[in-house]
Amino acid sequence: MTIISNIFDFIFNIFDWFWEKWHKFTAWFLENQRRNLLIIFSIFFSIAALVTITVSIIPRPSNLPSTPLNTPVTFGTLNKSASLTQSNFNPKNGVLSLHFQIIDGTQADKSFVDINKISFTAYTDHGGEKVTGSYIPTSTNTVVVLFKNLSHNFNAVTVTAHDKSVNTATVEAPSSISSSSSSTTKFDKSKEAQSGKFIINRDKVTYSTSLNVNSQKALAVQEYHEKIRDQESVISKNKKAISQYQKAITQQEESIKNYERQQADSPNADIKTNVENSRNAITQIRTQIGEAEQNINVSKSKISEYHLTIEKLESGYSTLPKATKM
Repeated sequence: MTIISNIFDFIFNIFDWFWEKWHKFTAWFLENQRRNLLIIFSIFFSIAALVTITVSIIPRPSNLPSTPLNTPVTFGTLNKSASLTQSNFNPKNGVLSLHFQIIDGTQADKSFVDINKISFTAYTDHGGEKVTGSYIPTSTNTVVVLFKNLSHNFNAVTVTAHDKSVNTATVEAPSSISSSSSSTTKFDKSKEAQSGKFIINRDKVTYSTSLNVNSQKALAVQEYHEKIRDQESVISKNKKAISQYQKAITQQEESIKNYERQQADSPNADIKTNVENSRNAITQIRTQIGEAEQNINVSKSKISEYHLTIEKLESGYSTLPKATKM
């Protein structure tokens, strides 16, 4: 009983202590009401201002899915596709450089596209009021989409590729009003499905403080130097492949010698079959060596063409369309 009484006394003492403190606080607050209300208002105002400044300064992640690099995106209705190969951004001067490669699936030489019939449109999410954009052809199948004065806090940039070529399969020549309405609906849905849209988020670009606005000539020369490096990589890989093929031929020849020694000791039809298989494998490998050598010759020819094009560009000669504002 004494223990229970002590517990209740302890609880009441704590309650009395809190009540006394609360009474003193309310009395103090009422005595200094004006100053306290001013302090409370200042705290809430400071918090609101801090949140506003933080939201406007700190970059916000975009919730839009970003298009991966080197991923073909079809556009138009004539089997063309575009791939984003580079995305570089300089937050100091607001320059965003997007490199696109165009492929025409209807052409035997897919590296050639009638670049005059390719256009781009774009819009930015929180890009700023002074941002401008243009697309600059840099070769027969590459285009650089360039933005200037882009805000360093931009969320995303959306670029859409368009094919201005006429597809006669989508031209409507109706025999009646009803067939006209039906074919128009189908055409609109087909056109919408074939829009080559690319979304580039701020958190997916490569940052470069040395990136500047270059002329079409400089961008084109840079593009052809990259093409040369690509072909040099093709040559290097094919040379390595030839080296591996030659090792494989040596291994097959050694296998034939071993099979022939075994056959001399104990004639066996299976051994003869193995010898024939090895000889067929050698023939196939030599065909692969021929294909690799052809790949090297083609790449060397392209490199020579690219060097010639670079010389023409540096001398001021170019057949590329001029840059176009978006």
